Amino acid sequence: MKVAFIINDLQSMDLKKDTSIFLAKEAFDRGYEVYTFNTNNLSVQEEGLTAQTSKLIFPTKDQLSFNLSDNGTEDLSEFTYVINRVNPPFNKDYLYMTLLLDAYGVPCINPTKALREINEKLSILKFPEIIPSTRVTASLQTIKDMFNQGFDTLVIKPLDGMGGRSIFLVHKDDKNLAVIWETITGRGKHLVIVQEYIPEAESGDNRIVIINGELLEQKLVRVPSPLDFRGNLAAGATSKVEKVTNDDKKIAHQILPFLKEHNIYFAGADILGGKLSELNITSPTCLQEINNASDINPSEVFWDGLGDS
Repeated sequence: MKVAFIINDLQSMDLKKDTSIFLAKEAFDRGYEVYTFNTNNLSVQEEGLTAQTSKLIFPTKDQLSFNLSDNGTEDLSEFTYVINRVNPPFNKDYLYMTLLLDAYGVPCINPTKALREINEKLSILKFPEIIPSTRVTASLQTIKDMFNQGFDTLVIKPLDGMGGRSIFLVHKDDKNLAVIWETITGRGKHLVIVQEYIPEAESGDNRIVIINGELLEQKLVRVPSPLDFRGNLAAGATSKVEKVTNDDKKIAHQILPFLKEHNIYFAGADILGGKLSELNITSPTCLQEINNASDINPSEVFWDGLGDS
């Protein structure tokens, strides 16, 4: 099998946590040819869609440290799969990448059409019964109206962020509300998502993982630090691995038809107090943490589902 990873943070990734390199190492150990490139390495040539690639080599069996071997130009039609691991935000370069991969029929995980059409923050609106009270708005008055409807604390997020960046926790009568609104919406120019604060978030943000239509039996619980409300590892949260609960399974059961409809192979769903808060399909993470603290190796599950094509 010949596979390529589209990665935009190869030189800055944390090898102890990164999911992309974890998946690449398992592919390498299986004897697959493993390559990597970034969005700006794409090119349309006479022969079709190509990329300037590097070959990933893992010299030590039990370590994720790697070497890169310049490989030159590769025709993407020759790859069995291209694994898209480009981190948000979804900008024009990302859009053009998905359109090019689509135009030339390159088999991608997750599918480029799904990546292009499904926003990780907005996709939860498909499941109104299992999400926190939510608004999408650029209006300061709409945010104030949520407070007037009885919510004491709200969480305001940009629609294209990741890792807990630029997320605000706002209390009723907070004198900073106006300036927070100015900052995150550009004074009403950009839509944001506003959700009721779920108090159970203090006990942890639960990440369940779905691969090839199957829910992993273990999940990662990310517990916010005492100095921050965000349950993101990038924001200083700690983590622990636990067995998925019946409530987790019920939520997975409700979102699975949506994932299958859009041929989404690999997804992560974030659950707070039994409520679905986000559905991650762009570059889901947390596989190393689950692997290191349980008897499940998610990278094996990932590649077993694809078979030795």
